Amino acid sequence: MPEWIEALGIGLLIMVARMADVTIGTLRVISVIDGRMKTSFILGFIEVVVWLSVISMTLTRIEANPWLGLFFALGFSIGNVLGIYVERRIPLGNLTLRAVGGDEIRTLAKQLQEHGLGTTLLKGEGFGGDERNMLFCFMPKRALPVVNRVLKPMRRDIFYTLDYGGVANKVLMPRTMQPPGRRRLPLRK
Repeated sequence: MPEWIEALGIGLLIMVARMADVTIGTLRVISVIDGRMKTSFILGFIEVVVWLSVISMTLTRIEANPWLGLFFALGFSIGNVLGIYVERRIPLGNLTLRAVGGDEIRTLAKQLQEHGLGTTLLKGEGFGGDERNMLFCFMPKRALPVVNRVLKPMRRDIFYTLDYGGVANKVLMPRTMQPPGRRRLPLRK
């Protein structure tokens, strides 16, 4: 077998392994942010095992074939993009919706509540002294498609942000979004 084919094979192996470890690392960071200790532990362990294997394979061969460094870097870069892609597809964690506007915010609150999401509505004052409504909604990430459908017709009329919600003492979610096989816990008083 020609030497360049072997180097290409090793380079591709390094790239794929690096893509895997960076993708796992992205999911681990999200798990840390969400406070998922067991998931963070497992993903961190796998990430480091893969990384150690890749780095040792690269460092022992890079002097003879400097191109392997490019495969290592390419795997890292693709792994970042792949990690973001996977994170967007996996509905883990929570989000916080903050919205500011006029009467549209009351409509938004009502529509979100109809979908079983808890909202808090506050009155505020805008830049010019005009009255504004502010909405807060802490929700599971899997509610995002519903929220986006509700937000779409009023995007021009309101200002809103969606942020990672982190950890909360409870998350109110509709029964249709409950994980299968789990009973809805009663609310604490």
